Amino acid sequence: MKIAGYGYEQHPLIDGAAFLSDPLFWPTYLSSMLMPQDDSFVTEAFGVEVEDCYEYSDRRLRDPDAWPVFQLGLRDGHEVNVVFFNLPREYFCDFLLCRPGGEYALRLATVGGHEMRPGLSWPELGTTADFSGAPYGVVEPNARLLLLLPALGDRDLPPEATARVAAALTSCGAGTRVDDLAAYLLENLPRPTWRHVDGVRVSDGRYSMRNPDGPAGLAPADLLEISTALAEIS
Repeated sequence: MKIAGYGYEQHPLIDGAAFLSDPLFWPTYLSSMLMPQDDSFVTEAFGVEVEDCYEYSDRRLRDPDAWPVFQLGLRDGHEVNVVFFNLPREYFCDFLLCRPGGEYALRLATVGGHEMRPGLSWPELGTTADFSGAPYGVVEPNARLLLLLPALGDRDLPPEATARVAAALTSCGAGTRVDDLAAYLLENLPRPTWRHVDGVRVSDGRYSMRNPDGPAGLAPADLLEISTALAEIS
């Protein structure tokens, strides 16, 4: 696999799609990326043990010799790559928008370590999750939604947001209290306001890459490229 930028050219990237069928993947991913105060809330919903998730994370997701990448193709040829950064004692997850083939990577968000988020509004999350026409990578909408959920942050969540996340959790293996878990996960995400400025969707999140006035804000041309690639289908 190839991603051009942020030093990823030098690291052992692997296709992470096969991980999605592991019974420990989703509870491990959601508890580590969304960082609930009580991991057991997530693991009980999936019927697994917290200790097993810790071991799975160390052995599979945080392997310094194999960094999982989850590719989510978009309708215009861009792709969102969810990348595990696995240097020893420096673990985090990058959410990158790339041009075809992993070129010109733009950070949407970083979760874990020095966090920079959110990277997605709720409408963008739904549009990106629902696109199932990519010829490669993760194409199942519910899996796409849960992979992108840690990059979400939006003050104006619609009434159906909890039900949508609960349906995705159920589809990916959660069996009990999914409505409560969905509500809890959403409540613990950032809540910035999004607005349009000259046709570009921007955030007021303090450390959002998509806040042009923030310390981590991207250049105007990059913000336009991201906004266009993630725009809702009209």
